[in-house]
Amino acid sequence: MRKLIITVLVVVVLAVAVDFGAASLAEHTVATQLRQQLRLPSDPSVRINGFPFLTQALAGRYSAINVQASGLSVGSLHDLDVEATLHDVDAPLSEVTSGNLQSVRVAQVDGGVRIKEADLGQAIGIENLRIQQPSEQELKELLLPVTASRGTSAVNSARDNRAPVRMVATINFAGQRTEVIGLGVIELTGGLVRITTSDVRLSPDGVGAVTLPRGIRQSLLKRLSVDVKPGGLPFAVTPTRVRVETGSVVVEGTATNVTLRQSAPVAG
Repeated sequence: MRKLIITVLVVVVLAVAVDFGAASLAEHTVATQLRQQLRLPSDPSVRINGFPFLTQALAGRYSAINVQASGLSVGSLHDLDVEATLHDVDAPLSEVTSGNLQSVRVAQVDGGVRIKEADLGQAIGIENLRIQQPSEQELKELLLPVTASRGTSAVNSARDNRAPVRMVATINFAGQRTEVIGLGVIELTGGLVRITTSDVRLSPDGVGAVTLPRGIRQSLLKRLSVDVKPGGLPFAVTPTRVRVETGSVVVEGTATNVTLRQSAPVAG
């Protein structure tokens, strides 16, 4: 009896090992294909969800596949992070093993692009740009006084294509390197990420607000109000939502009934 139990355990372990090995091979194949189509400097991270893998492979249908890539260039942006979840993927085993994934169909893709603060700062010519969420007090004073009391999450849920933003940059002021705080709104409009800054202030050493001379204030408002064209998202996803996180702006969207040949983003 003991020998039988040991034999069964060995068979189970071997079966699991074979399943994981097959999944790794398939993930590598998909990663190589996507690297070519997305023109990436290295293979993206690909994870095929669900267990066992071989059952899905034989059926040619996968419940969900996660894809993550870094270093994507679109237009004036050169360090985008891309994340996508592919739901209900139809991929015959013969196509997966051959590496010819052009006709693989995906029922739904939830995709997003992360624009990092350093990349955005370089694109718009702002030194040491930092992206943050405004505080409750800043929302109340400057941005959306009607909804600020409900918090930033309420603002984002009311209009997913808009999000309040706090930008911090370092400038020369009165002979010193000083932080400029810009407050405004990021909005998706006509394929653009539009930043509209409504107020700027100086906060030396992070304590207290300092009133800027009118001319400098107007110049900074103009400089911190820009349009950035991120291009279309991969997998034919149309950007419809934007949100602000510490250090980045995330543009997201959803697409249905797409093929992997549509994976490449539209150049900005």
